[in-house]
Amino acid sequence: MLDFRTETFLCAARLLNFTRAAAELNITQPAVTQHIHYLEEYYHTKLFSLRGKKLLLTEQGEHLYQALTTIRNDELRLQNELNTIAKRKKPLSMGATMTVGEFMLPVPLSRLLRSHPDRKIRLSIDNTTKLLNMLREGTLDVAMIEGRFPKEEFDFLIWKQVEFIPVCSSRHHFREEPSIISDLFPETLILRESGSGTREILEFYLKDHDCDVDCFSGIQEITNMNAIRILTEEDCGITFLYESVVRDSIRRGAIRQIPLKDFHIVHNIVFIWRKNSIFSGEYQEIFRELS
Repeated sequence: MLDFRTETFLCAARLLNFTRAAAELNITQPAVTQHIHYLEEYYHTKLFSLRGKKLLLTEQGEHLYQALTTIRNDELRLQNELNTIAKRKKPLSMGATMTVGEFMLPVPLSRLLRSHPDRKIRLSIDNTTKLLNMLREGTLDVAMIEGRFPKEEFDFLIWKQVEFIPVCSSRHHFREEPSIISDLFPETLILRESGSGTREILEFYLKDHDCDVDCFSGIQEITNMNAIRILTEEDCGITFLYESVVRDSIRRGAIRQIPLKDFHIVHNIVFIWRKNSIFSGEYQEIFRELS
């Protein structure tokens, strides 16, 4: 069980403001300061520094924050397992990005559940940014994501490598058949919302080529991957998706890949969890069963 002073530190480190931390914890600001000073004396190091009027974590403070966050999240899971062991249930809170959750995970997850019918899994489907925050907060144990993540915070295993491709309706007619990415800029782009893995992949690619999504003549922002696929089939714009998402549409002749000389992306889908978790062995076993 974490000491109450470490809970104060975690709150202050998250908010980077002693006054707001005191209000959130319902204690006085001098009490917050006292708790932090106690920990600094205990660990023989400064945990916070001031840059002008801005409160920042020192390098040692950041390291302690990451370590204590992992310990707290493990403790929450341990409490949950102790509470459910009498019922022989071990619920696993899993997250998946929308593409993974809708198109890649259902079949391997069904195999796992058939092999372990008593296994309890709670699956949350959201974008990469929200899933990472849920892992930090301890509301998720593991997640399968497409987007970038801070490797200093999370352990990970590569689950799949998938091709990311530009596509359009098979009946779409270009003024001139495109051969490089800039040839697509006169088109309407259909894409996911900010924070999603697929949008992040495209945005990083465009940034490396000194452009961005605003270079396209129009943008349609859609939060549902299946809706994007259907709108593309209906020739409402072009898009960039994983080949596995549009494979059936390509086979049916509803969608075609746009061959570009300067666009070749193979992306990792990763299985991640909080770094140095005491449950790492269990998470790796789940990964093997889903692979």
